[in-house]
Amino acid sequence: MFSLLEFRPAHFLWLLAISLAGASSSLNAQEEGKTKPAADKAAAEAPQPVFFLRDGSRITGLPDFDSLQVKTRYGTLNVPSTDLVRLRLTPRTGNESRELIEAEILRLGGADFDEREAAMDALRKLGTPALPFLNKLATSDDEELRNRSLLLIGEIRSRIKEANKHGDEFPALVGGADEIITRRFKIRGAIEETSFSVKSRYGTLAIKVADILGIDFRTGGAIQETVTIGSKHMVPAKWNNTKLFISAGITLRIKASGSLFVQNYNLNSGPQGTTRYSGTTYKNFPMLSLVGKIGRNGTPFLIGANYKAQARTGGTLQLGVVPFRTNYKATGTYKVRISTGD
Repeated sequence: MFSLLEFRPAHFLWLLAISLAGASSSLNAQEEGKTKPAADKAAAEAPQPVFFLRDGSRITGLPDFDSLQVKTRYGTLNVPSTDLVRLRLTPRTGNESRELIEAEILRLGGADFDEREAAMDALRKLGTPALPFLNKLATSDDEELRNRSLLLIGEIRSRIKEANKHGDEFPALVGGADEIITRRFKIRGAIEETSFSVKSRYGTLAIKVADILGIDFRTGGAIQETVTIGSKHMVPAKWNNTKLFISAGITLRIKASGSLFVQNYNLNSGPQGTTRYSGTTYKNFPMLSLVGKIGRNGTPFLIGANYKAQARTGGTLQLGVVPFRTNYKATGTYKVRISTGD
């Protein structure tokens, strides 16, 4: 320690540096204390994926993986979780079911008619797990075997759709490989994980993949898409399935531009449609107007050039154009921008 008599400018600068460093550390600590809770709150309030379970329930939470490995016929792909849009999982088949199915497939192609009928009943009861095996038989050179497999495939797929407790909000995958939708393309392959660890508001949950119908990673407002709708999408015969899943309760925004032209009438129309001509139209919407519905069996609604509303039901967004008068075709397209969330 030095006395006042020994004090020199260098000592003063040294003390000043220590003082400033301490003040800076204190301020940084205070700022960190303020920022961390805000960051935690923002993370907690951020939209999270929704897991649709086969029993009709759903869980919202963050999966523990940063990437997902998908085994395809071209090799194993490593898909970052930030690129995932939607997963649909095919039902899992246990080893015991596989052996049983293979035995029944052999009986289905046997020489005895009663054995073939019994195999049909057995495969019908086995249901979804039998689909991959039946799909291979659908191209068989044996006409009877091909017809029997096609009949079973149709029956099983119909039952799967009817048994799906989520309905149009999240359609079930009816066999084959898992479906992985990314921001860039669709992948068909096999997700080999047997369970996912999910961090939810109720704690961390372990969910078996066999219990998962699918996962929607964009529920909560991440949809930002642009599609083109033209004269080939005339309703009710030719709805365009955008393959965008809209969740019930979410805010849906749609803006459309462009025009359609009917040469016989020298008529140009925008997405709002035209009421210049009389006649019965689809659901009494204006001719050539842009319309939509959510889910295959959803109630159609008028979109026009600008639409904003809260979705009452969940399902795939379908878009189309109300026809002009019978036998008069329109040319051109509407550019449709779709977004969700507040």
